[in-house]
Amino acid sequence: MLRLKLDKLLYEKRLNANQLSKTTGIRYPTISDMADNKSKAWSPENLNKIMIALELKDISELIEYVEEPPQE
Repeated sequence: MLRLKLDKLLYEKRLNANQLSKTTGIRYPTISDMADNKSKAWSPENLNKIMIALELKDISELIEYVEEPPQE
């Protein structure tokens, strides 16, 4: 499963969801859901805005693949 590392990035850069929302123009609830990995879909536009705001150079800095435990 793909997951955002946004919560870790915000912590490392000493930012919160509200500050990122103001910087990117993305609604606060959207940023909050993305940071908590509650969001089911991420728009390319929002990902791009976050990449620019956090000065990321590679998408792997923002998104990671985590193997899901097997379903019983």
